[in-house]
Amino acid sequence: MDRDATRRRFLAGTATAGAVTVAGCFGGEGSDDEPGDEPADGGYELWALDQGRDNIHFYEPDGDDFEHTDTLDVNDLEGVPDEGVVPHMIAFSSDYEYAAVACTAGARTLVFRTEDKELVGNLETGAGSHMAAFSPDDEYVHVDVIDEETIVRVEADLENEELEIDDELYLPNDETVQEAGIDSAAPICHMFDDRGRSVHTLGPSYHDAGLVIVDHEEFTVDVAHPGEEVPTNCGTMPHPTDSKFYLTAGLPSDPEEGVEGVGDLYVYDTAEDEVIEHKSTRGIDAHGYWYTPDGEELWVLNRETNDGIVVDPGTDEIVEEIDAYGPAQDDDPAESDAPDILWSSPDGEYMFVTLRGPSPLSGDPHAATGVTPGVSVLDVESREIETVLEPDPIEEYTDEEIEDEDTPTPDFHGLGVRPIGEYDTEIATSPPF
Repeated sequence: MDRDATRRRFLAGTATAGAVTVAGCFGGEGSDDEPGDEPADGGYELWALDQGRDNIHFYEPDGDDFEHTDTLDVNDLEGVPDEGVVPHMIAFSSDYEYAAVACTAGARTLVFRTEDKELVGNLETGAGSHMAAFSPDDEYVHVDVIDEETIVRVEADLENEELEIDDELYLPNDETVQEAGIDSAAPICHMFDDRGRSVHTLGPSYHDAGLVIVDHEEFTVDVAHPGEEVPTNCGTMPHPTDSKFYLTAGLPSDPEEGVEGVGDLYVYDTAEDEVIEHKSTRGIDAHGYWYTPDGEELWVLNRETNDGIVVDPGTDEIVEEIDAYGPAQDDDPAESDAPDILWSSPDGEYMFVTLRGPSPLSGDPHAATGVTPGVSVLDVESREIETVLEPDPIEEYTDEEIEDEDTPTPDFHGLGVRPIGEYDTEIATSPPF
């Protein structure tokens, strides 16, 4: 996935532990509020991962604006390899007190205590660690490791802040994967379904696509679908209430070969383990998606064409289209913004979208090359862009610096929103639901 795999190299690291500090409660079960207490004022914190410069930027809402509250350079952390790491994707524990950040370079996964941004876990999960997510009970973290075609299970004792690698599943050796006729089995992204299984797309190319579903307790492959059956290679998203799962499939266009790309959405029945619907996302290179917190809308984006759709999870019908997630929209992908990951604000007012840079670190350059690296903020009701957060403006870089692969330039990919205080939402603000 990395544009320059030699830029950073693997170096050994170990899990670390520290004193437990409880972050601000989200409310509901486990809340620190006593009966009769007034609800805490709702707030939230945006975590935006700049994989081009290896930074995590933090924002909080401030009236009609957003305050840039902090920046964390992950390469300055203790135990990080001298060659550095690349923070790629982020997921939170169920109480939002911990965040797991998978790093595509540096061969590791970092786990942070969210309240004070302290590193509590630094684990060698393998080269191309692409996505890490907590199990529904927060007892494990599953990591998709692309370059090693492996799913790594990390045992997580969050109460004592102790994390260690518990098991590894090398997919090409799995009997179920072999019986499905899958030769290349590199896991890309996953989330957990209503049965507690982790659902993993395969890739990274559309031509290496497929789907494997892992039994959480046994840590073995329960079901495997080859790309000929389920050519999914991007995002995974459980339905908030039904036995269904949404999966995206994306392929950039190849102008030189005259091949048009792919933008598809699959609806998978987790009770019967079969695809029940397949539709176009009305654009090219379908990628990220997210729900509004009322559970009534699922927003889906197309990376190459900088557009997307809104799906009604009740009917799976497309109810609206998004004209542009980033402000630069053009028929030429090189002149258009490239949106990547979505996450909604817990109050339902905004949809946040990461925008890739002009010198992308991962993904097919034709699809992932953007104009305005940062985070686009869309008004959910109007579907219009309200503002773009640019903590490291690309205007401050020369053309020569942007074209020089040895000069790090901003390229935003992973994104997470951590609620602070209480919110009355119809569904959890992030899966698993």
